[in-house]
Amino acid sequence: MTSPLVEAVVDLGALARNLGHLRRTVAPAELMLVVKADAYGHGRVRTAQQAVASGIRTIGALDVESALDLRANGIGPEIAVLAWLYPPGQGFADAIRARVDLSASSVAEIAAIADAARRVASEPGFAPPRLHLKLDTGLHRNGATAADWPAVVTAAVRAEREGLVRTHAVWTHIAEASDDEDTLSLERFHAGVAVARDLGATVALRHLAASAAGMVRPDVRLDMVRMGGHSWGIPSIDGVTPAELGLTPVMTLRAQVLGTRPGPDGTTLGFVSAGYGDGVPRNVAGACAVAVRGAQHPILQVERDHLVIGATGELAIGDVVTLFGPGADGEQTARRWGDLSGTLGDEIVTRIAARVPRRYVDA
Repeated sequence: MTSPLVEAVVDLGALARNLGHLRRTVAPAELMLVVKADAYGHGRVRTAQQAVASGIRTIGALDVESALDLRANGIGPEIAVLAWLYPPGQGFADAIRARVDLSASSVAEIAAIADAARRVASEPGFAPPRLHLKLDTGLHRNGATAADWPAVVTAAVRAEREGLVRTHAVWTHIAEASDDEDTLSLERFHAGVAVARDLGATVALRHLAASAAGMVRPDVRLDMVRMGGHSWGIPSIDGVTPAELGLTPVMTLRAQVLGTRPGPDGTTLGFVSAGYGDGVPRNVAGACAVAVRGAQHPILQVERDHLVIGATGELAIGDVVTLFGPGADGEQTARRWGDLSGTLGDEIVTRIAARVPRRYVDA
Protein backbone atom coordinates (compact mmCIF):
# COMPACT_ATOMS: atom_id res chain seq x y z
CA MET A 1 0.00 0.00 0.00
CA THR A 2 1.39 3.37 -1.02
CA SER A 3 1.82 5.88 1.80
CA PRO A 4 0.34 9.35 1.29
CA LEU A 5 2.77 12.12 0.47
CA VAL A 6 1.50 14.07 3.47
CA GLU A 7 -0.63 12.88 6.35
CA ALA A 8 -1.77 14.14 9.74
CA VAL A 9 -1.84 11.31 12.25
CA VAL A 10 -4.38 11.97 15.01
CA ASP A 11 -3.78 9.93 18.15
CA LEU A 12 -7.18 9.33 19.74
CA GLY A 13 -5.52 7.55 22.65
CA ALA A 14 -3.51 10.68 23.44
CA LEU A 15 -6.71 12.72 23.24
CA ALA A 16 -8.43 10.38 25.69
CA ARG A 17 -5.51 10.61 28.11
CA ASN A 18 -5.41 14.40 27.85
CA LEU A 19 -9.12 14.63 28.53
CA GLY A 20 -8.85 12.33 31.52
CA HIS A 21 -6.04 14.42 32.95
CA LEU A 22 -7.90 17.68 32.33
CA ARG A 23 -11.12 16.34 33.85
CA ARG A 24 -9.24 15.37 37.00
CA THR A 25 -7.54 18.77 37.10
CA VAL A 26 -10.73 20.86 36.93
CA ALA A 27 -12.94 18.56 39.03
CA PRO A 28 -15.47 18.96 40.51
CA ALA A 29 -16.15 21.35 37.60
CA GLU A 30 -17.24 19.74 34.35
CA LEU A 31 -15.01 19.83 31.26
CA MET A 32 -16.33 21.11 27.91
CA LEU A 33 -14.33 20.00 24.87
CA VAL A 34 -14.26 22.81 22.28
CA VAL A 35 -14.16 21.52 18.70
CA LYS A 36 -14.30 24.78 16.77
CA ALA A 37 -12.39 25.03 13.47
CA ASP A 38 -12.98 21.31 12.81
CA ALA A 39 -11.51 20.48 16.23
CA TYR A 40 -8.47 22.67 15.58
CA GLY A 41 -7.82 20.69 12.42
CA HIS A 42 -8.03 17.28 14.12
CA GLY A 43 -11.47 16.37 12.74
CA ARG A 44 -14.61 17.37 14.60
CA VAL A 45 -16.61 14.16 14.33
CA ARG A 46 -13.97 11.54 15.17
CA THR A 47 -12.55 13.51 18.06
CA ALA A 48 -16.00 14.28 19.48
CA GLN A 49 -16.86 10.59 19.32
CA GLN A 50 -13.66 9.78 21.21
CA ALA A 51 -14.41 12.50 23.75
CA VAL A 52 -17.85 11.08 24.46
CA ALA A 53 -16.34 7.61 24.88
CA SER A 54 -13.90 9.21 27.33
CA GLY A 55 -16.65 10.65 29.50
CA ILE A 56 -17.12 14.15 28.07
CA ARG A 57 -20.75 15.25 28.31
CA THR A 58 -20.56 18.80 26.89
CA ILE A 59 -19.06 19.85 23.56
CA GLY A 60 -18.53 23.39 22.32
CA ALA A 61 -19.18 23.48 18.58
CA LEU A 62 -18.96 27.28 18.01
CA ASP A 63 -21.53 27.50 15.20
CA VAL A 64 -24.88 25.91 14.41
CA GLU A 65 -23.63 24.11 11.29
CA SER A 66 -20.90 22.33 13.27
CA ALA A 67 -23.33 21.44 16.04
CA LEU A 68 -25.74 19.89 13.53
CA ASP A 69 -22.86 17.97 11.96
CA LEU A 70 -22.12 16.39 15.33
CA ARG A 71 -25.76 15.48 15.85
CA ALA A 72 -25.91 13.93 12.37
CA ASN A 73 -22.86 11.79 13.16
CA GLY A 74 -23.91 10.08 16.33
CA ILE A 75 -23.49 12.69 19.06
CA GLY A 76 -26.95 12.28 20.56
CA PRO A 77 -29.09 14.64 22.65
CA GLU A 78 -27.81 13.11 25.89
CA ILE A 79 -24.60 15.06 25.12
CA ALA A 80 -24.91 18.83 25.39
CA VAL A 81 -23.65 20.59 22.25
CA LEU A 82 -23.35 24.37 22.44
CA ALA A 83 -23.37 26.85 19.53
CA TRP A 84 -22.65 30.51 20.21
CA LEU A 85 -21.42 32.38 17.16
CA TYR A 86 -23.98 33.25 14.49
CA PRO A 87 -23.92 35.11 11.18
CA PRO A 88 -26.62 37.71 10.50
CA GLY A 89 -29.94 36.06 9.77
CA GLN A 90 -29.01 32.76 11.41
CA GLY A 91 -31.88 30.27 11.42
CA PHE A 92 -32.44 28.28 14.60
CA ALA A 93 -35.22 25.82 13.74
CA ASP A 94 -32.94 22.91 12.86
CA ALA A 95 -30.80 23.52 15.94
CA ILE A 96 -33.91 23.44 18.13
CA ARG A 97 -35.07 20.21 16.51
CA ALA A 98 -31.64 18.71 17.15
CA ARG A 99 -31.65 19.89 20.78
CA VAL A 100 -28.59 22.06 20.44
CA ASP A 101 -27.87 24.43 23.32
CA LEU A 102 -27.87 28.02 22.09
CA SER A 103 -26.05 31.06 23.37
CA ALA A 104 -27.71 34.47 23.39
CA SER A 105 -26.21 37.84 24.21
CA SER A 106 -28.82 40.25 22.86
CA VAL A 107 -32.56 40.79 22.90
CA ALA A 108 -32.56 40.32 19.12
CA GLU A 109 -30.92 36.87 19.38
CA ILE A 110 -33.43 35.78 22.00
CA ALA A 111 -36.28 37.01 19.81
CA ALA A 112 -34.94 35.06 16.81
CA ILE A 113 -34.56 31.88 18.88
CA ALA A 114 -38.02 32.29 20.40
CA ASP A 115 -39.57 32.89 16.96
CA ALA A 116 -37.96 29.72 15.63
CA ALA A 117 -39.18 27.78 18.66
CA ARG A 118 -42.71 29.09 18.15
CA ARG A 119 -42.68 27.82 14.55
CA VAL A 120 -41.62 24.29 15.49
CA ALA A 121 -43.40 24.00 18.85
CA SER A 122 -46.21 21.88 17.40
CA GLU A 123 -43.83 19.31 15.92
CA PRO A 124 -43.52 15.90 17.63
CA GLY A 125 -40.76 15.77 20.20
CA PHE A 126 -40.41 19.54 20.57
CA ALA A 127 -38.37 20.66 23.56
CA PRO A 128 -37.61 24.31 24.35
CA PRO A 129 -33.92 25.01 23.65
CA ARG A 130 -31.61 25.61 26.58
CA LEU A 131 -30.09 29.09 26.61
CA HIS A 132 -26.59 30.03 27.72
CA LEU A 133 -26.88 33.76 28.34
CA LYS A 134 -23.56 35.47 27.61
CA LEU A 135 -22.30 38.46 29.57
CA ASP A 136 -19.39 40.65 28.52
CA THR A 137 -17.00 40.93 31.47
CA GLY A 138 -14.26 42.88 29.72
CA LEU A 139 -13.03 40.91 26.71
CA HIS A 140 -15.69 42.49 24.44
CA ARG A 141 -16.35 39.30 22.53
CA ASN A 142 -20.08 39.17 21.65
CA GLY A 143 -21.49 39.28 25.17
CA ALA A 144 -24.14 41.61 26.60
CA THR A 145 -22.78 44.71 28.28
CA ALA A 146 -23.62 45.36 31.93
CA ALA A 147 -26.05 48.06 30.77
CA ASP A 148 -27.86 45.70 28.36
CA TRP A 149 -27.75 42.63 30.60
CA PRO A 150 -31.04 43.17 32.51
CA ALA A 151 -32.97 43.57 29.25
CA VAL A 152 -31.38 40.41 27.81
CA VAL A 153 -32.23 38.37 30.89
CA THR A 154 -35.75 39.79 31.03
CA ALA A 155 -36.35 38.84 27.38
CA ALA A 156 -35.13 35.31 28.07
CA VAL A 157 -37.34 34.91 31.14
CA ARG A 158 -40.34 36.19 29.19
CA ALA A 159 -39.71 33.67 26.40
CA GLU A 160 -39.32 30.94 28.99
CA ARG A 161 -42.71 31.77 30.49
CA GLU A 162 -44.18 31.32 27.02
CA GLY A 163 -42.68 27.83 26.90
CA LEU A 164 -40.32 28.73 24.04
CA VAL A 165 -36.89 28.49 25.74
CA ARG A 166 -35.29 27.31 28.96
CA THR A 167 -32.88 29.55 30.81
CA HIS A 168 -30.03 27.30 31.82
CA ALA A 169 -26.57 28.92 31.99
CA VAL A 170 -24.68 32.17 32.26
CA TRP A 171 -21.24 32.38 30.69
CA THR A 172 -18.50 34.69 29.48
CA HIS A 173 -15.06 34.75 27.89
CA ILE A 174 -12.19 36.20 29.92
CA ALA A 175 -9.00 37.62 28.49
CA GLU A 176 -6.57 35.38 30.44
CA ALA A 177 -4.09 38.25 30.07
CA SER A 178 -3.38 38.80 33.77
CA ASP A 179 -4.59 37.56 37.13
CA ASP A 180 -5.86 41.03 38.02
CA GLU A 181 -7.94 41.31 34.86
CA ASP A 182 -9.33 37.81 35.31
CA THR A 183 -10.22 38.54 38.94
CA LEU A 184 -12.10 41.65 37.83
CA SER A 185 -13.90 39.60 35.16
CA LEU A 186 -14.85 37.04 37.80
CA GLU A 187 -16.30 39.75 40.04
CA ARG A 188 -18.32 41.18 37.16
CA PHE A 189 -19.50 37.70 36.27
CA HIS A 190 -20.73 36.94 39.78
CA ALA A 191 -22.61 40.26 39.77
CA GLY A 192 -24.22 39.35 36.44
CA VAL A 193 -25.28 35.93 37.73
CA ALA A 194 -26.90 37.62 40.74
CA VAL A 195 -28.82 39.96 38.44
CA ALA A 196 -29.98 37.05 36.28
CA ARG A 197 -31.27 35.12 39.27
CA ASP A 198 -32.98 38.20 40.70
CA LEU A 199 -34.80 38.63 37.39
CA GLY A 200 -36.07 35.04 37.47
CA ALA A 201 -33.60 33.20 35.26
CA THR A 202 -32.49 29.68 36.11
CA VAL A 203 -28.70 29.55 36.35
CA ALA A 204 -27.94 25.85 36.64
CA LEU A 205 -24.53 26.22 35.01
CA ARG A 206 -21.85 28.93 35.14
CA HIS A 207 -18.82 28.82 32.87
CA LEU A 208 -16.14 31.44 32.51
CA ALA A 209 -12.67 29.88 32.24
CA ALA A 210 -10.95 28.41 29.22
CA SER A 211 -7.67 26.51 28.92
CA ALA A 212 -5.07 28.69 30.65
CA ALA A 213 -7.08 30.02 33.59
CA GLY A 214 -8.85 26.71 34.00
CA MET A 215 -5.52 24.98 34.58
CA VAL A 216 -4.07 27.32 37.17
CA ARG A 217 -6.94 29.10 38.96
CA PRO A 218 -9.43 26.94 40.87
CA ASP A 219 -11.54 30.01 41.73
CA VAL A 220 -12.51 30.61 38.09
CA ARG A 221 -13.53 27.03 37.27
CA LEU A 222 -17.04 27.42 38.68
CA ASP A 223 -19.33 24.73 37.22
CA MET A 224 -17.56 24.09 33.92
CA VAL A 225 -14.26 24.83 32.16
CA ARG A 226 -13.98 25.07 28.37
CA MET A 227 -10.85 23.48 26.94
CA GLY A 228 -9.61 23.78 23.37
CA GLY A 229 -5.85 23.78 22.82
CA HIS A 230 -4.96 21.89 25.98
CA SER A 231 -7.20 19.02 24.92
CA TRP A 232 -5.05 18.67 21.79
CA GLY A 233 -1.85 18.80 23.84
CA ILE A 234 -0.99 22.39 22.93
CA PRO A 235 -0.36 24.57 26.00
CA SER A 236 -1.63 28.12 25.97
CA ILE A 237 0.50 29.09 28.98
CA ASP A 238 3.69 30.91 28.00
CA GLY A 239 6.94 29.04 28.51
CA VAL A 240 5.32 25.71 29.36
CA THR A 241 5.77 22.50 27.38
CA PRO A 242 3.01 19.90 26.91
CA ALA A 243 4.88 17.43 29.11
CA GLU A 244 5.09 19.95 31.94
CA LEU A 245 1.29 20.11 31.95
CA GLY A 246 0.91 16.35 31.72
CA LEU A 247 -0.34 16.56 28.14
CA THR A 248 0.58 14.82 24.88
CA PRO A 249 0.25 16.50 21.45
CA VAL A 250 -2.46 14.68 19.51
CA MET A 251 -1.46 15.53 15.92
CA THR A 252 1.69 14.41 14.12
CA LEU A 253 2.32 15.79 10.63
CA ARG A 254 4.40 13.55 8.35
CA ALA A 255 5.68 13.74 4.79
CA GLN A 256 8.33 12.09 2.62
CA VAL A 257 11.65 12.97 1.08
CA LEU A 258 11.00 13.22 -2.66
CA GLY A 259 14.50 14.07 -3.81
CA THR A 260 17.95 15.18 -2.69
CA ARG A 261 20.93 17.04 -4.06
CA PRO A 262 24.22 18.27 -2.63
CA GLY A 263 24.04 21.47 -0.66
CA PRO A 264 26.66 23.93 0.57
CA ASP A 265 29.34 22.99 3.09
CA GLY A 266 28.81 19.25 2.76
CA THR A 267 25.09 19.34 3.53
CA THR A 268 22.36 17.56 1.62
CA LEU A 269 19.28 19.44 0.47
CA GLY A 270 16.13 17.41 0.89
CA PHE A 271 12.89 18.12 -0.96
CA VAL A 272 9.96 17.16 1.29
CA SER A 273 6.39 16.53 0.12
CA ALA A 274 4.63 19.18 2.22
CA GLY A 275 4.28 22.88 1.51
CA TYR A 276 2.19 25.92 2.20
CA GLY A 277 -0.60 24.41 0.09
CA ASP A 278 -0.84 21.79 2.82
CA GLY A 279 -0.92 24.44 5.52
CA VAL A 280 2.75 24.62 6.42
CA PRO A 281 3.42 28.30 7.25
CA ARG A 282 6.01 29.91 5.04
CA ASN A 283 7.63 31.66 7.97
CA VAL A 284 8.80 28.40 9.57
CA ALA A 285 11.66 28.55 7.06
CA GLY A 286 14.76 29.64 8.91
CA ALA A 287 13.04 29.15 12.25
CA CYS A 288 11.86 25.55 12.66
CA ALA A 289 13.17 22.06 11.99
CA VAL A 290 11.85 18.67 10.93
CA ALA A 291 13.02 15.26 12.12
CA VAL A 292 14.26 12.28 10.10
CA ARG A 293 15.21 9.13 12.01
CA GLY A 294 15.43 11.11 15.23
CA ALA A 295 17.72 13.87 13.91
CA GLN A 296 16.53 17.43 13.39
CA HIS A 297 17.20 19.25 10.14
CA PRO A 298 16.42 22.95 9.57
CA ILE A 299 13.71 24.08 7.19
CA LEU A 300 15.33 26.32 4.59
CA GLN A 301 12.41 27.11 2.29
CA VAL A 302 8.66 26.48 2.03
CA GLU A 303 7.07 26.31 -1.42
CA ARG A 304 3.48 25.50 -2.35
CA ASP A 305 3.83 21.73 -2.59
CA HIS A 306 7.18 21.06 -0.95
CA LEU A 307 9.70 22.36 1.50
CA VAL A 308 13.49 22.25 1.43
CA ILE A 309 15.53 21.05 4.38
CA GLY A 310 19.25 21.08 5.01
CA ALA A 311 20.58 17.75 6.29
CA THR A 312 23.99 17.18 7.78
CA GLY A 313 23.58 13.40 7.94
CA GLU A 314 22.23 10.66 5.72
CA LEU A 315 19.08 11.47 3.78
CA ALA A 316 17.40 9.23 1.22
CA ILE A 317 14.43 9.39 -1.09
CA GLY A 318 11.41 7.90 0.65
CA ASP A 319 12.57 8.78 4.16
CA VAL A 320 9.71 9.65 6.49
CA VAL A 321 9.89 13.25 7.67
CA THR A 322 8.12 14.30 10.87
CA LEU A 323 7.33 17.99 10.71
CA PHE A 324 5.86 18.21 14.22
CA GLY A 325 4.43 15.78 16.73
CA PRO A 326 4.64 14.73 20.38
CA GLY A 327 8.42 15.14 20.45
CA ALA A 328 9.20 11.54 21.38
CA ASP A 329 11.25 10.87 18.24
CA GLY A 330 13.29 14.05 18.11
CA GLU A 331 10.70 16.21 16.35
CA GLN A 332 9.54 19.62 17.51
CA THR A 333 5.99 20.05 18.81
CA ALA A 334 3.34 22.28 17.26
CA ARG A 335 3.68 24.54 20.29
CA ARG A 336 7.42 24.82 19.61
CA TRP A 337 6.74 25.63 15.97
CA GLY A 338 4.40 28.36 17.11
CA ASP A 339 6.93 29.82 19.51
CA LEU A 340 9.71 29.79 16.90
CA SER A 341 7.60 31.27 14.10
CA GLY A 342 5.82 33.94 16.14
CA THR A 343 2.34 32.45 16.35
CA LEU A 344 0.32 29.99 18.45
CA GLY A 345 0.58 26.23 18.42
CA ASP A 346 -3.20 26.25 17.96
CA GLU A 347 -2.74 28.04 14.64
CA ILE A 348 -0.12 25.57 13.44
CA VAL A 349 -2.47 22.57 13.69
CA THR A 350 -5.65 24.41 12.70
CA ARG A 351 -4.25 25.62 9.40
CA ILE A 352 -3.28 22.14 8.15
CA ALA A 353 -5.30 21.93 4.94
CA ALA A 354 -8.35 19.77 4.43
CA ARG A 355 -6.58 18.11 1.49
CA VAL A 356 -4.16 16.48 3.96
CA PRO A 357 -5.64 13.11 4.96
CA ARG A 358 -6.22 12.53 8.67
CA ARG A 359 -5.30 9.05 9.87
CA TYR A 360 -6.76 8.12 13.22
CA VAL A 361 -4.85 5.82 15.55
CA ASP A 362 -5.24 4.80 19.19
CA ALA A 363 -1.70 4.57 20.49
